[in-house]
Amino acid sequence: EIPNLKEVNFKEIKKKFIFFKQKMYYYKFNLLYTSLTWFGSKACKKKHLYSPENLRSSKNKKYPFWRIDTFFSELKHNNIYFFENGGWHFSNIKKPEELDKKMQNFLHHVDYKNSGFNINDLEILIREKRVMYNHSLDKKENKWGKGEKLEASKIEEMPDYIIENLSKYKEWLDLERN
Repeated sequence: EIPNLKEVNFKEIKKKFIFFKQKMYYYKFNLLYTSLTWFGSKACKKKHLYSPENLRSSKNKKYPFWRIDTFFSELKHNNIYFFENGGWHFSNIKKPEELDKKMQNFLHHVDYKNSGFNINDLEILIREKRVMYNHSLDKKENKWGKGEKLEASKIEEMPDYIIENLSKYKEWLDLERN
């Protein structure tokens, strides 16, 4: 994930915490997963930092001021500034073979194994620009292969480094639309 620091003025923000609302990209640097927002990058002043892990685990929800539990919780906050154009989160930017290896070794590898998915299925999903699984389905249901369609975003919306090095990352961009 890459936070967008161009437009944020830390001196103007008076909230304790800043959560960067980031766009999620899948398989390629410019294939946008529109229905999933990522809040991976978070910031705060040192005096408000309990620990890096607590900041990372903080809930991506602004609780109302009258919620008493927020006074005692290190994870629930009501003093949050959500930075709307917060950057980019890139997920599964890999070739099908590498993605298969990752899926066989990640936290939910049993789900992946039981799904029957293989490299050929991953190749099809990438070609069809479809997320591997439906993130909104109940964990009991088979969610593999039922992911949403990805949209190619404009190259101009990418981080500057990618824009400046398009030829270097040509393999990792969906250039059909651009």
